[in-house]
Amino acid sequence: MNSEALQESIQTLEQKLRGLLVHYKQQQEVLQQLQKENAQRGQNTDMSSIAPPNFSNSLENGTITDGEERVRALDSSIDRYIRDIDKSIAYLEQLR
Repeated sequence: MNSEALQESIQTLEQKLRGLLVHYKQQQEVLQQLQKENAQRGQNTDMSSIAPPNFSNSLENGTITDGEERVRALDSSIDRYIRDIDKSIAYLEQLR
């Protein structure tokens, strides 16, 4: 192998190494960003420990908690209001 061919091989290897280093730095930045996101998600999952202690048990057992009863009562009230509004609209349309 002559010296020119050896120089070309060395230059090619240098270019490949530089490319690998650039790629490595990019991957390190991506890794740091993902670690930050995971840390934030970890904080979000810690918030689940604030939930009432009987919350998960009520879901597993299928029991209805006070909050669920209130939601159902509100849903039925809203449904009644919508029916009343629909009846009023129908009545007003008949008057035209």
